[in-house]
Amino acid sequence: MELRIGYTHSLYKILGLCCFLIIALLLIYSLNTSSIANNELYPPTTRVSLVSKKTEPQKYYVKTSKCHIPFVDPFNDEAMKLYKPRTLITCSNEPDLISTKYNKVIKRHVLHIDDEVAQKLFNYTDTEYNCFYREIKYGNHADTYDNLKAKKYFTSGYVVPVHVEGIIVECQTAEDPIVVLQKDAFTFIQHRPLPKDPVKPRTARKPSVIMYGIDSLSRINLRRTMPKVFNFLQGPGWYEMQGYNKVADNSFPNILAILSGYSPSTAKKNVCDTDDEGCLDKMPMIWKYFKNASYLTGYAEDESKFNHFSFQKPGFSKKPVDYYFRPLLMALETEMDEYRLPEYNLMRYCLGRRIANRYIYDYAQQFTQRFVHDRPIWGMFWSTHFSHDDPFLPSSMQEKILGDLLDMHEDRAFEEMIMIFFADHGTRFGKLTDLKEGYLEERLPMMFIYLPPWFRETYPSYVRALELNQHRLSSNFDLHNTLKHIIEIGGTPDGQSLPKSFDCPTCQSLFYPLPEGRTCSEAGIEEHWCTCEPYRTITGLSWTTPIAQSVIDRMNEYFVRKNLTSLCFNLTLDYIHKTELKTGLNIDWHQKMKEMETAVYRTKFKVKQNSADFQATVVYHNSTKYAQVDVEKISRTTSYKNDSTCIDDKLAKPYCICYDNLIKDQYFRIELVLN
Repeated sequence: MELRIGYTHSLYKILGLCCFLIIALLLIYSLNTSSIANNELYPPTTRVSLVSKKTEPQKYYVKTSKCHIPFVDPFNDEAMKLYKPRTLITCSNEPDLISTKYNKVIKRHVLHIDDEVAQKLFNYTDTEYNCFYREIKYGNHADTYDNLKAKKYFTSGYVVPVHVEGIIVECQTAEDPIVVLQKDAFTFIQHRPLPKDPVKPRTARKPSVIMYGIDSLSRINLRRTMPKVFNFLQGPGWYEMQGYNKVADNSFPNILAILSGYSPSTAKKNVCDTDDEGCLDKMPMIWKYFKNASYLTGYAEDESKFNHFSFQKPGFSKKPVDYYFRPLLMALETEMDEYRLPEYNLMRYCLGRRIANRYIYDYAQQFTQRFVHDRPIWGMFWSTHFSHDDPFLPSSMQEKILGDLLDMHEDRAFEEMIMIFFADHGTRFGKLTDLKEGYLEERLPMMFIYLPPWFRETYPSYVRALELNQHRLSSNFDLHNTLKHIIEIGGTPDGQSLPKSFDCPTCQSLFYPLPEGRTCSEAGIEEHWCTCEPYRTITGLSWTTPIAQSVIDRMNEYFVRKNLTSLCFNLTLDYIHKTELKTGLNIDWHQKMKEMETAVYRTKFKVKQNSADFQATVVYHNSTKYAQVDVEKISRTTSYKNDSTCIDDKLAKPYCICYDNLIKDQYFRIELVLN
């Protein structure tokens, strides 16, 4: 009997233990499931992989009553036949002999020399060496530097003087023959104490704004070449403006629209000619408004020749922002060795021992780290060199760009700032433009806006509007108004509203709902750049040839008006790539064909001169065979850098094939045809 009782007691113990284990496992599973649902177990870079996917594939970026922008699969078969991921090319395989670190306690930059690296460079001999730097001295003109100051020798642990903003450093043997161990360059955002202003009335919290720009990168190509970056941009607080449509052909007018609210032509009539010396200083640039609202301001680009405000432009005569990188860049390009990729030699790839864009984005990182937790800042940091010439080269920079974003996340900068991660336009030249979706690749730049948690909590109506506007048509002018709105949120000095974009009176801040039935004209987007309405391909030489030929006639007439006929070849049609008819939304196409006297066409053709390709959107009169087109709105879809060296007129350059630049065998072929 006692044995039976003992056995039963043991059985109860076992059953009790099993129940306890089952309950414990269920609790652990429940906690894990809850944590996973809240993304608590995953770092920021992987959180978005947990977001539920739509069951049906996306068909449109925008689908409203007046605008259908079709979604493009970046990995479709046609595109993937062209796509070849690029490998990152490093500029130096040597470890850094000299490095710099910011000391947060003393708020100063400190130079360090690594003796072990020096020993390796000297093959472990007892050779003595010295290190020195030369300070980059700013010039009298805002866009230049004068020279380098005298050598300043230093040892490891040297604290950089607070007035120094850029240096060229060099370590070399102490005795003849002098051997240079390593040469490098550093730029510094120095700490600036808060101003001791008298007590002012308390205003709303001012959000900082950092604009991180990449030239020629469409939303389609971002997904294709930098999927990890795209993945990061799907995280909480990020909003993709999928209806964002460029308003002009190349960088300058698109960027000018964002930063000033003007196009070059209206600026010429109402403010000044942006080609004239001093005009850019007069333009109502957005940084002036930020500066007036007590923001610190910064601006940097990575190519001096192709800078937005210096490429065939006069640049600035006065320093436009508090932290202006261009004079430092001019020194780096002059004093440091450079390397260009053999197949894409237009842009510098390496400046000294570093990839060119690293200087720019490091400058952005320093600017943000130094000030974002203490005061409101605005800065725009732009790279051209790794995306302009090769649409697939961004794939090699993916880890670098992602690293920048993760560093800002680690520094908690995203807790304070609005970030605008954007481009000016998509790919304008090359094979991607020949794809079925090439028209969209060119006209739909990427645009992502991040709102920090406190901003989302304080302004829920703005968040709801931005969420809604992700799938509505928007433009550069809307972004300009949004930047002005951000300033107004923190309070303008006089309490007044700021002027909105001049060129688009119907444009608005993206923090207010955009109209559902918005058209391109209401967003300040001209017909040629508009992606809202469908086109249908038409065939038949008897129909398509007169359209292309009439466009070429307008181009040749343009040369006459501009007095360029003695320099630019008269263009002749080679063949037509494609002709499309604008059908419009919710229209019976067959009925329209019967009724139309005039119609809008999109024609892409090649001329005999240097095999140049063009794409034009025209109003064509079927009875008169006349194409009505603004020549300066015609897209050149092949590079023209070697075709128009005989003229300086930047508006005419895409269309001019200079007599001196005509390819020789082309010349004989054209002569035979003409004779």
